[in-house]
Amino acid sequence: MISVGMAEIVAALAQDGSRGLAAVPAGSCAEVLGVTGASVSVLLPGGGGDVVWRSDGAGARLDDLQFTLGEGPLVDVASSGQLILEPDLARVIPQRWPVFTPAALDLGVRAVFAVPLQIGAIRLGVLLAYRDVPGPMAGTVLTDLLALAAAMTGALLGHGTVGRGPPTWLADQPTGYRAQIHQATGMISIQLGVGQADALIRMRAHAFSHRRALADVASDVVARRLRFDKDAD
Repeated sequence: MISVGMAEIVAALAQDGSRGLAAVPAGSCAEVLGVTGASVSVLLPGGGGDVVWRSDGAGARLDDLQFTLGEGPLVDVASSGQLILEPDLARVIPQRWPVFTPAALDLGVRAVFAVPLQIGAIRLGVLLAYRDVPGPMAGTVLTDLLALAAAMTGALLGHGTVGRGPPTWLADQPTGYRAQIHQATGMISIQLGVGQADALIRMRAHAFSHRRALADVASDVVARRLRFDKDAD
């Protein structure tokens, strides 16, 4: 049985699927779930993802951190489709997310919960929630989280349609963020004479070592303010 607050959110998402996730504020969902923040990343056909809905606060940096490092609960759920509930990041074994965990703790994140947005074999995205204090998500709250994920999956599909392309609301989202990263990866690949996978690793390492968002580094590469070849400063 879901809470009254979550029932209202689910109803709002179902009432007008053409509005997608914009039908409910991320901050309101986080409040009902008793978490500090929440976000949704949609999975792109060529790999990777794009954040299309999130609350304010550390969540923006948390999402970017996982894409920069290529590890974390969001990455694991996108790959496996399995639910992840980590009530205390400080107790996660170092081998699981060796770089993400200490970086997330530095952001003040203490617990993370990630749920796949999928129907059968169709995986559309990931709902990620986090807290700035440790503690499990169980009982009614976990039921609310799973109900929200199911309602968001329907909203992402746009009235449950499959195979007609993205819903109109999703087409209006600012997806240039990932596109610029892919463009920068291609440029670095040419500069260094390496494959795109290696080029992305180099750019991620640069972003992390300089404590910058991956999107900012990609923007500098595309604008030719930053080069990765051997002759660059």
